[in-house]
Amino acid sequence: MLLNRKRLSTAAVLLILSLGVVAAGWAPASGKKPGPPPKFDLAKMVQSFDKVNKEEHPWGWIRWMMNAQLDPKSEMTFGLVEINAGQRNPMHVHPNCEEHLYVLSGSCEHVLGTQKCTLKAGDVIRIPTGVPHYAMTTKKEGMKAVIVYSSGDRQFEVVLE
Repeated sequence: MLLNRKRLSTAAVLLILSLGVVAAGWAPASGKKPGPPPKFDLAKMVQSFDKVNKEEHPWGWIRWMMNAQLDPKSEMTFGLVEINAGQRNPMHVHPNCEEHLYVLSGSCEHVLGTQKCTLKAGDVIRIPTGVPHYAMTTKKEGMKAVIVYSSGDRQFEVVLE
């Protein structure tokens, strides 16, 4: 399946706009004129979907679009994930960051600790730091999602069920 780039771009832009200006610390203090904008290393800050590595898994794939490996100054991790129909990723935790997952297409049953919820296109879930979770798709349809972590160095640990 191909990603719908127009839809992906819209979701990515909304997410980046909602997080970017304040997180970057470039918003002027009230009543003061901002100084000159800082210089950026755009070669590290701009990533192209077709140029980043596709990390294959038995259940689907992930493309890490931004993290501290791609840009050492990144304070967040941003990725795209696809879970194939009838598959699930392993139960896992992120001990150093929270995760936000925004469903672009398809749906999944998301297990968060001992609770379950169904997510469909347009839904978002926040997974707190250290909480075991996984996503499982139906046998008929996979899921594509944007995943964002509150650390540029996202950690991942499989949890035995």
